[in-house]
Amino acid sequence: MPMGKNIPKANKDETQGLKRPRARRVWSFVLAALGLWGVYVTTWVVANPRVFVYPSVALDPANPAFTIFVVRNEGYLAIHDVKFECSMKYLKLPGDITIIGLGDYTNRFFDPNQVARVIGPGEEWSELLPLSGMEHNKFENADITVNLLFRPFRFWPFSLYVHKEKHRFETRQGKDGQWHWLPQPINK
Repeated sequence: MPMGKNIPKANKDETQGLKRPRARRVWSFVLAALGLWGVYVTTWVVANPRVFVYPSVALDPANPAFTIFVVRNEGYLAIHDVKFECSMKYLKLPGDITIIGLGDYTNRFFDPNQVARVIGPGEEWSELLPLSGMEHNKFENADITVNLLFRPFRFWPFSLYVHKEKHRFETRQGKDGQWHWLPQPINK
Protein backbone atom coordinates (compact mmCIF):
# COMPACT_ATOMS: atom_id res chain seq x y z
CA MET A 1 0.00 0.00 0.00
CA PRO A 2 1.49 3.32 -0.99
CA MET A 3 2.02 5.75 1.88
CA GLY A 4 0.78 8.93 0.34
CA LYS A 5 -2.61 7.65 -0.75
CA ASN A 6 -4.52 8.69 2.35
CA ILE A 7 -2.85 12.09 2.66
CA PRO A 8 -5.09 14.76 1.21
CA LYS A 9 -3.52 17.05 -1.35
CA ALA A 10 -3.16 20.67 -0.37
CA ASN A 11 -5.06 23.03 -2.57
CA LYS A 12 -3.75 26.39 -3.77
CA ASP A 13 -5.65 28.41 -1.17
CA GLU A 14 -3.99 26.60 1.71
CA THR A 15 -0.43 27.06 0.39
CA GLN A 16 -0.97 30.78 -0.19
CA GLY A 17 -2.36 31.05 3.33
CA LEU A 18 1.01 29.95 4.70
CA LYS A 19 2.86 32.64 2.69
CA ARG A 20 0.57 35.51 3.71
CA PRO A 21 1.40 35.57 7.44
CA ARG A 22 5.13 35.53 6.66
CA ALA A 23 4.74 38.46 4.25
CA ARG A 24 2.66 40.32 6.83
CA ARG A 25 5.34 39.82 9.46
CA VAL A 26 8.04 41.13 7.10
CA TRP A 27 5.95 44.17 6.14
CA SER A 28 5.06 44.81 9.78
CA PHE A 29 8.74 44.78 10.70
CA VAL A 30 9.62 47.11 7.80
CA LEU A 31 6.84 49.56 8.69
CA ALA A 32 7.77 49.51 12.39
CA ALA A 33 11.43 50.20 11.53
CA LEU A 34 10.44 53.08 9.23
CA GLY A 35 8.12 54.45 11.93
CA LEU A 36 10.88 54.42 14.55
CA TRP A 37 13.30 56.06 12.10
CA GLY A 38 10.68 58.74 11.38
CA VAL A 39 10.20 59.43 15.09
CA TYR A 40 13.98 59.72 15.55
CA VAL A 41 14.45 62.10 12.60
CA THR A 42 11.46 64.24 13.63
CA THR A 43 12.72 64.49 17.21
CA TRP A 44 16.21 65.44 16.01
CA VAL A 45 14.89 68.11 13.64
CA VAL A 46 12.56 69.63 16.21
CA ALA A 47 14.88 69.42 19.24
CA ASN A 48 18.17 70.27 17.50
CA PRO A 49 19.11 73.85 18.44
CA ARG A 50 19.95 76.14 15.54
CA VAL A 51 21.51 79.26 17.00
CA PHE A 52 23.39 81.87 15.00
CA VAL A 53 25.63 84.71 16.14
CA TYR A 54 26.45 87.66 13.92
CA PRO A 55 27.78 91.21 14.36
CA SER A 56 25.23 93.96 14.10
CA VAL A 57 25.64 97.74 14.21
CA ALA A 58 28.87 99.33 15.38
CA LEU A 59 28.17 101.94 18.04
CA ASP A 60 31.62 103.38 17.31
CA PRO A 61 32.81 102.46 13.79
CA ALA A 62 36.39 103.38 14.74
CA ASN A 63 36.44 100.90 17.67
CA PRO A 64 35.38 97.28 17.08
CA ALA A 65 34.88 96.71 20.82
CA PHE A 66 31.68 98.75 20.49
CA THR A 67 30.02 96.34 18.06
CA ILE A 68 26.79 94.71 19.11
CA PHE A 69 26.55 90.96 18.51
CA VAL A 70 23.18 89.35 17.94
CA VAL A 71 22.22 85.82 19.05
CA ARG A 72 19.35 84.48 16.92
CA ASN A 73 17.41 81.29 17.68
CA GLU A 74 16.33 79.66 14.40
CA GLY A 75 15.29 76.40 16.05
CA TYR A 76 11.78 75.12 16.71
CA LEU A 77 12.14 75.24 20.50
CA ALA A 78 13.16 77.96 22.95
CA ILE A 79 16.66 77.93 24.45
CA HIS A 80 17.16 78.68 28.14
CA ASP A 81 19.83 80.23 30.39
CA VAL A 82 21.90 81.54 27.47
CA LYS A 83 25.36 82.63 28.64
CA PHE A 84 27.37 84.90 26.31
CA GLU A 85 31.17 84.55 26.63
CA CYS A 86 34.13 85.75 24.61
CA SER A 87 37.51 84.06 24.05
CA MET A 88 40.44 85.50 22.19
CA LYS A 89 43.32 84.15 20.21
CA TYR A 90 44.93 87.58 20.00
CA LEU A 91 44.25 91.31 20.18
CA LYS A 92 46.62 93.72 18.47
CA LEU A 93 46.69 97.18 20.06
CA PRO A 94 48.13 100.35 18.52
CA GLY A 95 51.88 100.66 19.04
CA ASP A 96 52.51 97.07 17.94
CA ILE A 97 51.35 95.58 21.25
CA THR A 98 49.81 92.15 20.91
CA ILE A 99 47.85 90.40 23.63
CA ILE A 100 47.97 86.68 22.96
CA GLY A 101 45.42 84.29 24.38
CA LEU A 102 46.07 80.64 25.05
CA GLY A 103 45.69 79.91 21.34
CA ASP A 104 42.83 77.45 21.50
CA TYR A 105 40.12 79.87 22.68
CA THR A 106 40.00 78.40 26.18
CA ASN A 107 40.32 81.71 28.01
CA ARG A 108 36.94 83.22 28.83
CA PHE A 109 35.70 86.77 29.32
CA PHE A 110 32.14 87.23 30.43
CA ASP A 111 29.91 89.48 32.42
CA PRO A 112 27.59 87.65 34.87
CA ASN A 113 24.78 89.97 33.74
CA GLN A 114 25.05 88.73 30.17
CA VAL A 115 22.60 85.87 30.55
CA ALA A 116 19.30 85.63 28.72
CA ARG A 117 16.72 83.53 30.54
CA VAL A 118 14.82 82.45 27.40
CA ILE A 119 15.25 83.11 23.69
CA GLY A 120 12.19 81.81 21.86
CA PRO A 121 12.06 80.48 18.30
CA GLY A 122 12.72 83.31 15.86
CA GLU A 123 13.79 85.72 18.62
CA GLU A 124 17.05 87.65 18.92
CA TRP A 125 19.16 88.84 21.83
CA SER A 126 21.83 91.56 21.51
CA GLU A 127 24.98 91.98 23.57
CA LEU A 128 28.28 93.88 23.50
CA LEU A 129 31.53 91.93 23.66
CA PRO A 130 32.46 91.28 27.30
CA LEU A 131 36.04 92.52 26.94
CA SER A 132 36.12 94.66 30.05
CA GLY A 133 38.14 97.81 29.62
CA MET A 134 38.70 97.32 25.89
CA GLU A 135 36.03 99.84 24.98
CA HIS A 136 38.48 102.57 26.00
CA ASN A 137 41.37 101.09 24.03
CA LYS A 138 41.24 100.89 20.29
CA PHE A 139 42.62 97.70 18.83
CA GLU A 140 43.85 97.19 15.31
CA ASN A 141 43.15 93.52 14.82
CA ALA A 142 41.47 90.74 16.75
CA ASP A 143 40.68 87.05 16.49
CA ILE A 144 37.94 86.03 18.94
CA THR A 145 35.20 83.51 19.46
CA VAL A 146 31.78 84.18 20.88
CA ASN A 147 30.90 81.19 23.05
CA LEU A 148 27.31 80.38 23.84
CA LEU A 149 26.30 78.03 26.63
CA PHE A 150 22.60 77.24 26.89
CA ARG A 151 20.05 74.62 27.84
CA PRO A 152 17.95 73.42 24.91
CA PHE A 153 15.41 71.77 27.24
CA ARG A 154 13.71 73.20 30.29
CA PHE A 155 12.47 70.05 32.01
CA TRP A 156 14.42 67.58 34.11
CA PRO A 157 16.39 65.37 33.35
CA PHE A 158 17.03 67.06 30.01
CA SER A 159 17.67 70.41 31.71
CA LEU A 160 20.97 69.05 33.05
CA TYR A 161 22.42 69.08 29.51
CA VAL A 162 24.28 72.29 28.57
CA HIS A 163 24.87 72.86 24.86
CA LYS A 164 28.07 74.72 23.87
CA GLU A 165 28.73 76.51 20.60
CA LYS A 166 31.64 78.60 19.32
CA HIS A 167 31.38 81.30 16.66
CA ARG A 168 34.70 82.76 15.48
CA PHE A 169 35.24 86.30 14.15
CA GLU A 170 38.20 88.38 12.94
CA THR A 171 38.37 92.11 12.42
CA ARG A 172 39.18 93.84 9.16
CA GLN A 173 39.40 97.56 8.55
CA GLY A 174 37.60 98.90 5.50
CA LYS A 175 38.92 101.59 3.18
CA ASP A 176 36.68 104.09 4.92
CA GLY A 177 38.41 103.40 8.28
CA GLN A 178 35.50 101.47 9.76
CA TRP A 179 36.09 98.12 11.44
CA HIS A 180 34.13 95.03 10.51
CA TRP A 181 33.80 91.62 12.20
CA LEU A 182 34.00 88.79 9.68
CA PRO A 183 32.87 85.24 10.52
CA GLN A 184 35.60 82.61 10.24
CA PRO A 185 35.67 78.80 10.58
CA ILE A 186 36.65 77.57 14.03
CA ASN A 187 39.35 75.19 12.82
CA LYS A 188 41.20 77.59 10.51
